[in-house]
Amino acid sequence: MSHISIGSAVGAGFELIGRKPLTVLAWGLVRILFAAGLLALFAPVLIGMISAAMQAAASGQSSPEAINQAMLPQMVMMQGTSYLFQVAGILLGAVLFCAVTRSVVHPERGAFAYLRVGAPELYLALISFAAGFAIALAIMVFAIPFVIVIVILAMQKMVLAAVLVGILAAIVLIVASLYILLRFAFVVPMMVEDGQFHLFDAWSRTKGHVGALFVIALCLVLIGMAAELVIGALAIGFGVAALGVSAGGLANLQAFFHLPPMTIVSRLAPWLVVYGLAAIPLEGCGMAIFMAPWARAYRDVAPPLAPIVAVAPPPPEPPIEPSPAAA
Repeated sequence: MSHISIGSAVGAGFELIGRKPLTVLAWGLVRILFAAGLLALFAPVLIGMISAAMQAAASGQSSPEAINQAMLPQMVMMQGTSYLFQVAGILLGAVLFCAVTRSVVHPERGAFAYLRVGAPELYLALISFAAGFAIALAIMVFAIPFVIVIVILAMQKMVLAAVLVGILAAIVLIVASLYILLRFAFVVPMMVEDGQFHLFDAWSRTKGHVGALFVIALCLVLIGMAAELVIGALAIGFGVAALGVSAGGLANLQAFFHLPPMTIVSRLAPWLVVYGLAAIPLEGCGMAIFMAPWARAYRDVAPPLAPIVAVAPPPPEPPIEPSPAAA
């Protein structure tokens, strides 16, 4: 059985950043452009909702029902549009995930930063969309017996036993979910490698490698926690500084948030641009660090596809010369 190099897998994203920095930046730019499009679309609607709520409050209609009634048209518009962007977000996520995977599985296909819209991307988007319903249904079916037991114990005033059963159910659910996710860890690399649909055959490919895949996932969780602490602290400091400068001092924050919404947005716009520019490399590096390890682990298990060698046609047979006797 092939062996997964945990160190190589965990470091695959960092190696990819050093090898293809412009490609990683392109991935981050795509994510930020999509987020900027969402912001540009929904910001006017949100500002309209806030303005409607403020106008309702200024006219003496400060009850929650009156405020909700004033914001209802904008809420309906935003809800209808959000469904379309959810579908677009799923497809974009599939394209980016396949691009990162392709950079490891097929590093020679680097055109357009490995971004494609082909069969693997569509397959992954379909799986992602269907997985949401499947997971919700599975959790509901799994929870039914535990809920029944907890209700019975609660009716018997056995509160401690009910709490323990609830904790046990949560642990079983987490362990089962993690195991299933690890068994399907090679779905995307397999689809990117040959362009075919793979799902249940990916389950058999991870047989005997769940332990190594779990260690990889644990390392990525620790890396994510450390990065979140550092980046979160920097983001909070940047946000406080931006608010302080925009409001003319932190002591003026209360008055700043009572300004008209467009005034607030115009003052914060330069800071939002700086935030977006800083987020481009962070987004790209994040995708590389947390997506590339699974493709690298798959490459350890499955050797690369054998190149297709063209078979030369056999040389034509020489013409048969007539024998002298026949002549």
